[in-house]
Amino acid sequence: MQAEHAVKRITFPHTEANPGDTLYVSVPKLNVNEVLVPGSLVLIFSIDLSGGHANNFLVQNVMRVLIDRLHLRFGGTTLQDTVSYSIYKIFDDLFLSQEERDKWILEGIQSEDLCKIHSDAGDKKTSGVDAENKLNEVYGSKYQIRLDHQILTDHGIFYPQGLYNDLVFEVTLAEAEHVVIGTDTTQLKYKLTNIQLEYKMIRS
Repeated sequence: MQAEHAVKRITFPHTEANPGDTLYVSVPKLNVNEVLVPGSLVLIFSIDLSGGHANNFLVQNVMRVLIDRLHLRFGGTTLQDTVSYSIYKIFDDLFLSQEERDKWILEGIQSEDLCKIHSDAGDKKTSGVDAENKLNEVYGSKYQIRLDHQILTDHGIFYPQGLYNDLVFEVTLAEAEHVVIGTDTTQLKYKLTNIQLEYKMIRS
């Protein structure tokens, strides 16, 4: 079977966010006969470390660490409300195969050298990192948060048009001390910029 498909990208109402802020992400309703591809709903953005120490860089698997609390609601009903969501998902990611881990650069699963290059740390390596530099040319400071709740990933294609209420993710960002590594804890800062919502859809 074949059907028309597309990748959609929506600019977020607030294109920047700081530590402790909550992002409210409504799952797009789409049009009649359009469905979401399982696991394709992501928030994409850049991470800006300016204003902190020049040698600061992001922690490993930063996209999991970045979420302090995840609250998923459907109308007035809470489907999930997890504090310290990062701990649960980091443990979950330990079961990824090496092949899967190698593909998760946008989630921040990468070597320390690549973390520093992505973060443009002042003490990043300048030799012996040709592969890391090539990856940085492709991805730069771009990252993505997968909104991978089971309701969107484990039950086949998702038909938002059939819902009578909005499905909303409330994503609360972690404080900088959990996201950024640096020698001076008073200079740990980050900011999300150019926030967009991306998803794949199929029209039948």
